[in-house]
Amino acid sequence: MSEPYRYFLIFLGAMVVYNIVLIRFIALCPFFGVSNQVETSIGMAMSVLFVMTMATTVCWLAWNYILEPLHVGEFLYIPVFILIIATLVQFLEMVLKKVSPPLYRAMGIFLPLITTNCAVLAVATEAVKPGFLKLNVAYHFSLPEALIYTIGVAIGFGVIIVVFACIRERLETSPVPHMFRGAPIAFMTAALLSLAFMGFANLLDL
Repeated sequence: MSEPYRYFLIFLGAMVVYNIVLIRFIALCPFFGVSNQVETSIGMAMSVLFVMTMATTVCWLAWNYILEPLHVGEFLYIPVFILIIATLVQFLEMVLKKVSPPLYRAMGIFLPLITTNCAVLAVATEAVKPGFLKLNVAYHFSLPEALIYTIGVAIGFGVIIVVFACIRERLETSPVPHMFRGAPIAFMTAALLSLAFMGFANLLDL
């Protein structure tokens, strides 16, 4: 298998076939909490892309050049990875507060909650230790492969949350029965999106 084709399979699998939200059901809290408005969803998508990419890079380097050589990776990687992610989120929060106060206020509590967003930790761990998410990965990721995988996951998350926000905004002006307005119709919409993405199952074999 050629290297570009392998990169393409990793990206496609991370983004569509094993979509972190609709197939793995990870990061549902920001998915439902921040998808009320398209603008806020785009901000969250970009924030998660930045944090995921940086977290995977730093975690991969920490695993391969610090934790593994010292033989402490198996029992220290989770607290180390969480510390790395929390540091990156704190940095992102300071930047957004300075550069875009309206977006910072719109994202509210969900911005610092990226620290506890299980998707960020799960993706960083999967990039370092393939098999963590039970994907059919037969080889360990190099740093470029880890970054391609992470970017695929983050873009998949971003596309889904923005599409979901567009649908929710449209539903606000649609004749939805009163009893289904709000959370009920949002959950039903998410379920239908998930069913649609299940059609991509077994599309490729990583």
